[in-house]
Amino acid sequence: MDTNTIIIYGIITLSFEAMLSVLKIFINHSAEKIKSEHPSLKNRLQTTNSILLFVRSTIFLLALFFAIESLYKVKSVDAETTKNFESSDILFVVDVSLSMNAIDVKPNRLKRFQDLSLRLLPDLKGNRVGMIVFAGQSFAYCPLTSDITAVSDYIKSLGVEMVGAKGTNLGNALEKVETVRKKSKNLQSMVTVIVTDGEDHEKQKLPNLEGDVVVWGIGTEEGGPIEFRDPSTGKGGFVTYDSNLVDSPYSDNVIITKLNAEFLYNLANQYNGVYTNVSFYEDGAYQLLDKIDSMKKTKTERLERFKNEDGAHPFLLIAFFLLLLERVLSIQMQKNPFLKSALLLVFFFTFQNQIHAWELDPGGNAIERGIQAYENQNYNESEKEFQKAKEYIEDDPRLLYNESSSAYQLGKFSESKELLEKTINHPKANSELKSKAHFALGNIYSKLGQKKEALRSYLDSLKENPNNQAAKKNIEHLTKKQNSNQNNHQGQSQNPKPSEKPKENQKTEHENQNPSDVDRIMEPFTNDSILKNKRGGSFDNEKFW
Repeated sequence: MDTNTIIIYGIITLSFEAMLSVLKIFINHSAEKIKSEHPSLKNRLQTTNSILLFVRSTIFLLALFFAIESLYKVKSVDAETTKNFESSDILFVVDVSLSMNAIDVKPNRLKRFQDLSLRLLPDLKGNRVGMIVFAGQSFAYCPLTSDITAVSDYIKSLGVEMVGAKGTNLGNALEKVETVRKKSKNLQSMVTVIVTDGEDHEKQKLPNLEGDVVVWGIGTEEGGPIEFRDPSTGKGGFVTYDSNLVDSPYSDNVIITKLNAEFLYNLANQYNGVYTNVSFYEDGAYQLLDKIDSMKKTKTERLERFKNEDGAHPFLLIAFFLLLLERVLSIQMQKNPFLKSALLLVFFFTFQNQIHAWELDPGGNAIERGIQAYENQNYNESEKEFQKAKEYIEDDPRLLYNESSSAYQLGKFSESKELLEKTINHPKANSELKSKAHFALGNIYSKLGQKKEALRSYLDSLKENPNNQAAKKNIEHLTKKQNSNQNNHQGQSQNPKPSEKPKENQKTEHENQNPSDVDRIMEPFTNDSILKNKRGGSFDNEKFW
């Protein structure tokens, strides 16, 4: 709201209150005049001191004036401050090749690093942390930042599907480290933490690195099979040498990937660093903290910009004291003011310990507790609170949607699906809520492996809200091109003489030419599509994992 609008509304409010005050004073004065002319009405007409009423009305108008004045006296000023701090820079170089999904370390090698680094982050507060990921290729994944919360989000999102190129090219990743260093000339205290299983690095030429180097090995020398699962459906198996998946980890063709401890030792020695296997023990993590504490810190100046809003406080303070004075005068204008004031104080001190127990909005409070429990990942408690809220709030589709979200997190897909359908068909549901419900329904179908139904739900979500970016991304994921095997199968089934097609084939072709929206854009893909996509990459790497 702009200043002119505030002034207009303020003038209207003050004018209305002024007229009301004048009317009160006029009525009171007229009543006093009548009482003086007709003594018999003295006990029947209730009046007050006109001067006191005038003073009280004037004080209230002044309080209102200063309150309105404060609204457009707020001044927003862009301010800057410079803060000096000392920190170290920790750059993680993380292997995200398929071999990091090996299960010789539980639950797998990459998740072991995620768990270890997330527990390490609070101790790295005050330092800058960044991350480079690599497989057959590499890229800067997380820029150097002191925002530990942001770094934790990057770590949680790590996965072996991040880099499509096959193999493991550590040399390319370490060149990225030097690129980061050159771009940030003030990096004087930097630690590079290389996280890998050491497999398929032997033939690579590694660049020189400046600064301290720590090597974390993850895996066992006995090795283990590589498990891969489709993130959308949870279906998958164990990777074989011919890029397929099998159900049993004991099949003859299953890849067994092993930790190359000798290479990792040599890698640490090459950079005058330290090698530690962090698969089962956390000694390496604490050694890293000790190294950071003992390093000479980089002195950095950080310019922080913020908005300094001021100007309203004096006016609000004056308005508050004027309103307080007006209330005191109001009590004085009443009969037996002392008795009424005493009763007010007795009531306050008697019930002040009980007021906090009054639940003025039990349904709303239950929803608030349910949302809080959901954010804390306590989904059982969240579901109970949403169900409790239904006792007080009836016929609200938002409550159905909240309850379905808790049921989904608990794996109750059938129950969640039923609640979402009720939400969509609810007469009070708006387009935004319907879009969210369709999207959630698509996630359920995707979890159950029903990709056509999932795609249909995502399309319905976009119909309700065309700006739903998450639905667009999921549709893009579901509409990947058919793999080469499916194309070959289609090619073999073609009739070499189109003019001699039987009627049944002609009918089928006609149906294919007029498919539904879903059938037209839906192209199924196999669960091991990521394995098929892991072609190409560095020619130095012979292993696609």
